[in-house]
Amino acid sequence: MRVCGRALCAGDERFRWRGVTAFGLADLVAHGRETDARTFIAWAGNTGFNVLRVLAMIPNGGWLDLSPADGRRALPRLFTIAREHGMYVQIVALANTNERSGRYRGEPFLREQVREVGRLCAQAGNCVLELANEPYHGSQASLDQPALMRRLQQEVPKALPVAWGAARGDESHEMAGGTFAVVHVRRSGDRWSRIARMRSLAALSAATGKFVVDNEPIGAAEAPDRGRRDSAPEAFFAQGVMSRLLDVGSTFHCEDCLPARVPGPVQRECAGAFIEGFAAADGASGGVFSATSGDRAWSLLLGESTAAGVRWPRGWSGGKRIAHKPGVEVWTAAR
Repeated sequence: MRVCGRALCAGDERFRWRGVTAFGLADLVAHGRETDARTFIAWAGNTGFNVLRVLAMIPNGGWLDLSPADGRRALPRLFTIAREHGMYVQIVALANTNERSGRYRGEPFLREQVREVGRLCAQAGNCVLELANEPYHGSQASLDQPALMRRLQQEVPKALPVAWGAARGDESHEMAGGTFAVVHVRRSGDRWSRIARMRSLAALSAATGKFVVDNEPIGAAEAPDRGRRDSAPEAFFAQGVMSRLLDVGSTFHCEDCLPARVPGPVQRECAGAFIEGFAAADGASGGVFSATSGDRAWSLLLGESTAAGVRWPRGWSGGKRIAHKPGVEVWTAAR
């Protein structure tokens, strides 16, 4: 994997990022549960995902307790298992550095952790690096400092794609100093306004000239939780379509994905809808709610359906609806 302009490339091919949260995978491998790790990775690959977002540490995390040493020890094996299933890993070097013992707050440790995780990631070949999960969060040791992030990036092999972590605001450029950038889109507001907010990803990519990933959007769950989880497959279908129209990466987030457990039935349906949406707009490039590639165009309608469909500019014809969910329609035309 390498940076190629405003994209990532795998070999000579542009890489189309379809990620899935898998925070607990390194913990499973570290604690002798490789079978469970393989089961999740196999599910993710069979569903259509190609990137696993994994934490390399989360000491005293409450729901998970993975020390930096155990995480590093597990990474080579995890990268190997992922490669066997045709998957890439987005490894997050720093998480929960502000935990109660205070052992992981100092810069010497931060540099060591980033250096060692970056080294293992670069050796694996099927890995990209995120320095920190939500550097601004109270669980982190005040990591949302661009100067600190620059120093940490100096510990990383230069050819390895690296993102600093998400900024506090989803339109902020503050944490976009890596070779690619990640954004955590705000989860508040009504469903369709939230999806439309993904436009900030394209704006950030245009402003920085870097590949951008929708890193941790609202997650799926078996039941909705306002501002935190959704259970409507159409919302994740729209996320998949938008990521393809905007030409950005996107990661499916879900409740059961946190410990890297194969999701429940509603979450699996949402995951399938995300991949279906991505495929519905496959081939599109550039735009916000409309995109073109060669002699073909796509448009995405969010909210209320319209029997009239899309009004196409002169020279475009044969417009038809090619995919739909409640509140979401994808139309295409040719010239």
